[in-house]
Amino acid sequence: MAEVRALRADARRNRDAIVAAARDVFDQDEHVRFDDFAARAGVGVGTLYRHFPTREALAAAVYEGEVAALCDQARDPTRTAVENLDAFLRGFVEYLVAHAGLARALAAVVDPVVQADGGMELERTVADLLARAAGDGAVRDDVAVGAVMIVLHGIGSATDRPHWASESRAAVELLLAGLRTA
Repeated sequence: MAEVRALRADARRNRDAIVAAARDVFDQDEHVRFDDFAARAGVGVGTLYRHFPTREALAAAVYEGEVAALCDQARDPTRTAVENLDAFLRGFVEYLVAHAGLARALAAVVDPVVQADGGMELERTVADLLARAAGDGAVRDDVAVGAVMIVLHGIGSATDRPHWASESRAAVELLLAGLRTA
């Protein structure tokens, strides 16, 4: 992300427009030629290739942005630690429900190393949320972050179930209830 901050304002706008267009394409599960991302973003093909030499690089940027956005919503200073935990876990499920196509598309294109980095960022966020909420006495302190991550992975991998959305919401509510202290 350091190279993104070093961009001139117009170059940053172009890059952001390309990422936003790609996010929409991936979210709709559309299949377009790589050069078509430039037209969708309103930039030239050279601008596309200057920022993203491959479809995989573009997908990685979309994925990294999505992970960052998910993690950022867990850091609202106006909420308590347990409220941030609740909001993050519920928000994660709602994000998956609303953007299942995007998740599938990115999983198919994004390099496994980039996916692993994103998974580690999500896990760090969950670990921080759990530690803060446990420190406040709002949730149990004996639940490993890995157990929460397994539940989230299970939710994400069950999208083919007929009642996946409602079952996913129920699963996260069970998780939250199980984390609460008496």
